[in-house]
Amino acid sequence: MKSTFGKTLRKIRKNKQVSICSISDENLSKSQISRFERGESEISCIRLINILDKLNISIEEFMIIHNDDSTRIDKFAKLVQYIRKAYYEQRLDNIMKLLSNSSKYPLNNLEKTMVKSIIHTSDSRIKPEKNEIIKLVDYLFKVEYWGYYEIMLLGNCARTIEYTSFFLLTKEMLENYIYSSLHKNNKRLVTQLAINCLILSIEKNNVSNCTYLIKEIEKLLDNELNYYEQTVFLYATGFFEFKLNQDNGIEKMKNAIQVFDILGEHKIKAHYTEHYAKFVNK
Repeated sequence: MKSTFGKTLRKIRKNKQVSICSISDENLSKSQISRFERGESEISCIRLINILDKLNISIEEFMIIHNDDSTRIDKFAKLVQYIRKAYYEQRLDNIMKLLSNSSKYPLNNLEKTMVKSIIHTSDSRIKPEKNEIIKLVDYLFKVEYWGYYEIMLLGNCARTIEYTSFFLLTKEMLENYIYSSLHKNNKRLVTQLAINCLILSIEKNNVSNCTYLIKEIEKLLDNELNYYEQTVFLYATGFFEFKLNQDNGIEKMKNAIQVFDILGEHKIKAHYTEHYAKFVNK
């Protein structure tokens, strides 16, 4: 898919009266930038961010200019917050109402698929149609830069997307998610989703996918003080080692559950205690 980000870059560069020569370097030539701006080729997310740094513009500002729709993500974030509150309060009826035409949160087709996937975790009778999942997966595979919207779509549909597609989309997300000083939470969400994919990969006994995900998650957690993610990752790596018949795997799983108890995270402790019983004490 040909990128349209180059046209936005050209618009910003021209407005700032900056030449292509000023933003080119040994990693990205003038001709490469020129082709990108004309939509004839693509560049990596990291190289685009490097160019934006030279133009003194954040990736968020760039995306707002590109989309000309700064309110869309705010509305989506409020929708997610509403769903979380209803789910926590076990008000499934409130989430169901989101699918009606009279909902105070008008949903597009992708968001309806997400809502159905969320409901499915509590009511197996409700599930997105196969064609709805196909459209969602198709959209996500075409995404060039993953922001909050795309991360949340994938995360909330993880259990209704076929495993192979889910892993490949997680890999796409890891390579292309947007992270900056204004979007630090994206990195945490990506980490959580990657760990969920790791646990599912362990359950599927896919060693190569597990090995890839463990390396990527270790990089995400390096120098981070996210106790929740660190503890779930400890459980996941212990689960992986248990599956490989390594002696210390079970001990790691038990230690992680104990940490959740110490932190007072009783619901999370209950979830992983149930998981432990299912796979270790079966």
